[in-house]
Amino acid sequence: MEETKIDLCICATALLLYLGVAAWGFVRIGRERRRLTGEGRELPPPDRKFRPAVISSAVLLALPFLIYFRPFVTAVLEGCAVLGLYITLRERLSPGKD
Repeated sequence: MEETKIDLCICATALLLYLGVAAWGFVRIGRERRRLTGEGRELPPPDRKFRPAVISSAVLLALPFLIYFRPFVTAVLEGCAVLGLYITLRERLSPGKD
């Protein structure tokens, strides 16, 4: 297959994974918020570092769409974007936040 098509497949797969991780995270946050509300508590506000982390992972996800890289570099960049979002959302839901 041509390198451009491989890059496009990598980008599309990473975009779907990114959206899946985002949906998973927001569903989990909603469940946690409802559970804590039922117990009479609130979900603590997110740290200031979460918003820039999510924005930078989104920028990292979009970078291979804008600039051509080799397929290996594209896969690494896209993987880092998905993993960055996952770690950020997992950190948001960590049990030590009470």
